[in-house]
Amino acid sequence: MSYPIILNGDHAEFEQEHADMKPEDRPDWPLPSFDARDWAKAFCKTAAKLGYEHHEGHPIDEEWMATWFANALMRGWDEHAARSAASTGV
Repeated sequence: MSYPIILNGDHAEFEQEHADMKPEDRPDWPLPSFDARDWAKAFCKTAAKLGYEHHEGHPIDEEWMATWFANALMRGWDEHAARSAASTGV
């Protein structure tokens, strides 16, 4: 999966071009999302396409991956908040 990189371009133009698309159909999905379910869905779709599966032979459980991504996203948020607070002296 390749994500669009806007070099020497206009992000507003990119947003305008994709304004009427469902979020899942946008070429930058799930990057703009902070929803673990979006990340889990994209991960499981890519994993299945690449032939990865549960060790018992069934697809990777999307709900289980949502819990993993929820933890990972919140850990990133907490790290950002801690660094921001440290840099402002709060």
